[in-house]
Amino acid sequence: MGYLIVDIITVVLGIYLLYAAVRMKKTGRINSLIASGSEIKNCRNKEEFINTIYMPTLLFGMISFAFGIFVCADKMLFHLNRVFKIGGVIVFFAGWLWFSRKLRIGKADFFH
Repeated sequence: MGYLIVDIITVVLGIYLLYAAVRMKKTGRINSLIASGSEIKNCRNKEEFINTIYMPTLLFGMISFAFGIFVCADKMLFHLNRVFKIGGVIVFFAGWLWFSRKLRIGKADFFH
């Protein structure tokens, strides 16, 4: 139960990424979690960048949320074996690597 705070932070991260993706799409403003203020000023086409990064942000938000819930539920209710836990960690880190790659590619294409 000692590491439950990290799992709760993962759930909150997922919720925030989902919120950030939807908010960016609605307002047309890039979230500071995605790019810093100085990077945002150097964006050539904000609308197109948001369209590019919207789906990866949404999907990684869902992965983070689901992983956090899965781990919290496992610690408090299920106590699954290691195979499921390792599988969950692999899915989370694969999602993180994929999202990081998409973000890097998007920044390379739209920021100067």
